[in-house]
Amino acid sequence: MNILSVDALNEQIKNLLETTFVRSFVEGELSRVTYHNSGHVYFTLKDASASI
Repeated sequence: MNILSVDALNEQIKNLLETTFVRSFVEGELSRVTYHNSGHVYFTLKDASASI
């Protein structure tokens, strides 16, 4: 069993995403847009069959 630290897992995910999605555009509908006091904006991006 390979046990990873949170940092090591984040690094692997970062590397995978950066090499797989070099230049990508995503089209969808914004929902559940929330403006936080810190200035961050949180939202869900969705289409007919999925959301992120």
